[in-house]
Amino acid sequence: MKTKLLMIPKHLFIVSLVLFFASGCSFSGANKRLYKLSSGVSVSLAKNDMDKWGISVEKYGKAFLGNPEPVNIEIFDDSKVVATLKSGYDSFISLDGNFIATGSIAFNNVKFNITDKWSEVDGALRVDRKVQVEGNLPGGFMSGVSLSYHQTAKRDKVKIFAPGMIYGGTGNLTPAAIGGSDCTDYVRIREDRLPAPMFGAFFENGTSLTILNSKPDGRTIKEDSRDLEAKTMINESLHFGAIGADFDKDKPSFGYWFPGSEGGITYEGKTYPYGQMKKWSRRYHPIRDGFRQEYQVSFRFASDNTFADYYPGAWRWAWKTLKPKIVYHDIETVKTCVLDVVSEMVWTRQGATGLQVGFPAVQTDSKNQDVWFNPRMGFVGRSLEAANYLLADSLRDSNPNRGKYRQQGEATIRSFLNLSMSPPEADGFSSGGKPFTKKGRIFLRSMCDGHMELLKSVIREREAGIEHGEWVKWSRSFADWLLQQQNVDGSFPRCWEHKTGKVLDPSPNSSYNAITFLLLLDKLTGDNRYGRAAAKAGEFCWNSSHSRGVFIGGTTDNPDVIDQEAGRISLEAYLALHEHTSDKKWLERAKVAADFTETWVYVWDVPMPEDESDKELHWKKGVSTVGLCLIAAGHSLVDQNVAYAVDEFAELYLKTKDEHYYDVSMILLHNTKSMLALPGREYDLRGAGWKQEHYSVAPVRGVGMHRSWVGWVSTSLLNGIIELQELDNELYDKMIKTQK
Repeated sequence: MKTKLLMIPKHLFIVSLVLFFASGCSFSGANKRLYKLSSGVSVSLAKNDMDKWGISVEKYGKAFLGNPEPVNIEIFDDSKVVATLKSGYDSFISLDGNFIATGSIAFNNVKFNITDKWSEVDGALRVDRKVQVEGNLPGGFMSGVSLSYHQTAKRDKVKIFAPGMIYGGTGNLTPAAIGGSDCTDYVRIREDRLPAPMFGAFFENGTSLTILNSKPDGRTIKEDSRDLEAKTMINESLHFGAIGADFDKDKPSFGYWFPGSEGGITYEGKTYPYGQMKKWSRRYHPIRDGFRQEYQVSFRFASDNTFADYYPGAWRWAWKTLKPKIVYHDIETVKTCVLDVVSEMVWTRQGATGLQVGFPAVQTDSKNQDVWFNPRMGFVGRSLEAANYLLADSLRDSNPNRGKYRQQGEATIRSFLNLSMSPPEADGFSSGGKPFTKKGRIFLRSMCDGHMELLKSVIREREAGIEHGEWVKWSRSFADWLLQQQNVDGSFPRCWEHKTGKVLDPSPNSSYNAITFLLLLDKLTGDNRYGRAAAKAGEFCWNSSHSRGVFIGGTTDNPDVIDQEAGRISLEAYLALHEHTSDKKWLERAKVAADFTETWVYVWDVPMPEDESDKELHWKKGVSTVGLCLIAAGHSLVDQNVAYAVDEFAELYLKTKDEHYYDVSMILLHNTKSMLALPGREYDLRGAGWKQEHYSVAPVRGVGMHRSWVGWVSTSLLNGIIELQELDNELYDKMIKTQK
């Protein structure tokens, strides 16, 4: 949205309107049909009770959505909202297939003139709005475009789609999260929190409305970005909007408001794990003579059998409309630099070797660097995954570091083989080299991450003529114990007490974590007990939530909330089940997981605050945010973990011939390296190959909670590259090209 906030002479504005309307033809009389859309929706202008024009939307001849007073302005002054002004259009004309509607609202000797150009674009309804202020007042104003549902529907009767935030009802959201059970009257979201500036509503009868800022801008200022108290601001440089729903009346309304006041729940900037506030963060523009707003909003209407059918179509519409741009990178250079960092971070302490759990991504004068030594099997630590990729690269004859990489990979694996797995005694090592697990808890996610990566390495090494029977034996000891933990319904507990195997959290929502590991073991050993257990877990996961398009519980530190990693891991699991069984149902389920996972990926570029300096920012000015992904519902931190799934989306493309999955894979392959330090582009990081763990695109925009690298950052980048090449070398060569 190239939002123009301009001082325009009043006489020029009036002349332009006269010329504009002179070329069209006006209407009078009853309702006027504007468009008949391919979705079976007809859009009309209809007279309201005040003899002005409103918007009416019918679905197959029946009332669906509408707004008898589409011209609306909110006035704020003296620490409160002093007026909410609404009106219909005064007149409209037809011009080149578009309909130009005009109206005005007066308040205390100030007039707000609104011009809305309504058009049909690719089967959706679009409005280009211009607001012109005549006169001056203290305080500020906000305008909006909204449509109300035709019948009563409280929050629990409408399934909401806000990508990366809300997927249906309030379940698996913390109560104070935006869209959670505490968020009952208003769900207005700053658009910079959203991977696409969109918001959808799926109604009980299968109809839906999706709203998209189809021409986003998103610019803001430092004061707004760093506001941790939700202070009210009135500033002409706020170019972002809010998008969402009002449930404060029986008939809910859905719309876009500019600039972006957020409520009734907002977040306090650095939002994880705290910072949810039940209050409004109000943003307005000044009421100044000649001041002008411009923005564009699109409305998509559809009918689908289920919510899970609805939101992928809405998301693809947004993708097609916004056209996310690929930021090409030299992927071979990326791989070399990231492997160098991984090798640098593999340390040996007191006889234990493994990948550092973390390290400062920027130069520091820290003298006690050993405090970072805490290698772990999986999740954030990823020691065995690091070993896997070091060993993979050691097989290349042209690699000058092949001997070093092999020594580091094998030493790491030997260290972990010392840990008892039945039941697991630990998932890593302390800084003193002793078996260690945080708070005595063993997580299904972490254990299966590690064993899965080890078995991938075993398969690759076997193909190269190198056998590792002891590695398989160690993983099998864990798998045999794990099979005893599987419930009758196919699920697994979330975590156990180390050494004893006592279940500490029986939640089954992360059961998908075991699937790929068990299938790899089946492949290596020929023991189909593992494959049967994996299929049983897959059926449980599908029937419990995945069939509804909802994926839960991917992380160990944020239990049982909707998150991106749940979708990404499930995608890999369903593809593995399809390969193992050749049953097409698993491919269909993989598509559902992929459709969920990609909705967490930013497909628009959110600019950093104009008055910030790069010295203060972690994500630098001018670097595209396309390819970042939200982490979990309930906060707005972003990372690039979804780089791990490059090969999964590429595999879906190969199996389905759906070009969209190829496009997603390209974004994940290239754009996820945008803030990676590379030769000649090291930003303020330690050097080539280094990258910070996470950031925020919403406030505090461009800043993360710390400036540390964590092990998974490198391994996720490597996974997407190395496994893409192993999937299909010809496709890899095509995708790594730095131009079309």
